Amino acid sequence: MRYDVIVSGGGPIGCAVARDIAGAGYSTLVLEEHRRIGEPVQCAGIVSPRTLDLARVSPGVVLQALHGMRVHSPLATTLELAGRRIYALVVDRSRFDRELAGQALAAGAEIRCGLRLRDAVRVPGGIRVTAGHGTKEEEFCCRLLIGADGQGSTVAARFGLDGPVERVPMYAAEVELSGLSRPLMEVFLGNGVAPGWFGWVVPAGEGRARVGTGVAKGGYPRPKAVFDLMRQRHSGLLGDMKVVRSTGGLVPIGFRTRTCAERVMLVGDAACQVKPVSGGGLYLGLKGAAHCAGVAVQALNRDRLADLSAYQRAWEADTGEEIRSGLKHRRVFLGFSDRDMEFLLRFLNKPYWQKTILRHGDIDHPSRVAERLSLAGPWAEKFAPVGLGLIRGYAALAELLPG
Repeated sequence: MRYDVIVSGGGPIGCAVARDIAGAGYSTLVLEEHRRIGEPVQCAGIVSPRTLDLARVSPGVVLQALHGMRVHSPLATTLELAGRRIYALVVDRSRFDRELAGQALAAGAEIRCGLRLRDAVRVPGGIRVTAGHGTKEEEFCCRLLIGADGQGSTVAARFGLDGPVERVPMYAAEVELSGLSRPLMEVFLGNGVAPGWFGWVVPAGEGRARVGTGVAKGGYPRPKAVFDLMRQRHSGLLGDMKVVRSTGGLVPIGFRTRTCAERVMLVGDAACQVKPVSGGGLYLGLKGAAHCAGVAVQALNRDRLADLSAYQRAWEADTGEEIRSGLKHRRVFLGFSDRDMEFLLRFLNKPYWQKTILRHGDIDHPSRVAERLSLAGPWAEKFAPVGLGLIRGYAALAELLPG
């Protein structure tokens, strides 16, 4: 069976690409390894209103509006950042994904679930794809192959496109939790509960929440063990939670300098279009999807699929600096001790800095508030003798705050 485009991966990013390419009149097939779109859920589902606009999903996917967060240091300091405006939205990720799949179908794309891409090779005039489940295999041909197949992208591996610099393992759960009385995200720092990463509790409405943590440093327990430690250390908040379902996954961290090759493109997590500090990938992935589809349609129109480098240039110009900034801040954050984190939160726990963060916070562009903190007069005066590295370190934490 021959298609103009095959998209490997039926998550929200893959379906957004398929929607836009099929909408331009090209035959498009989406191959999704799981039996159902939107399952399993492997994301906390925190997005900005502009992300909903990019996705074109309905307001009905929103479960909870967040008005800020509380950040807990490893040594008991708590920094609360709460405002009147909405800083983020918690969405029903399964429904979010299904709506995007519905858009792709409405635009004319075909979606096949339960088929994982196993192999892909170039043939005269296109690419031959082998996909299957269990002992069943099918072959398809296409003019253009797009890998939206996540951090362990088979498409990237088959065509020699390098993988992420690192993959951060996560453990998370959807839980019943009665103690969340305010619409704030809880963030936990410290090598005992989230080494090199952060733990989170996100209210999801109707007495439910999403709880999780990650491990980004070697020599520490696996994520499930760290998750249990976080629950014990913060028993006042998490002691009565009942796990409804749990999940895990890997977050790709890095900057891909090659996200395309002859007749091949990568997008979303497969392209490391992910915020390096928070691990969020929906906003950057959907931005990447728009550029991917735009370049793909132009190349298909002209039947010039050997050089797709316009895609690399387009998404880098749009979001590349945000990813590079996050990587710099992340490197400094990885060097923080528990005492550094405690000192940082105490310093920020003043009205001036709270107002600065709340005023300029933007979860899609965390570098903006980080830049404010690193360049502000009182900040620079306080930390200039210590060096730029420490200034960046404090700015790094700002990327976790409600901006």
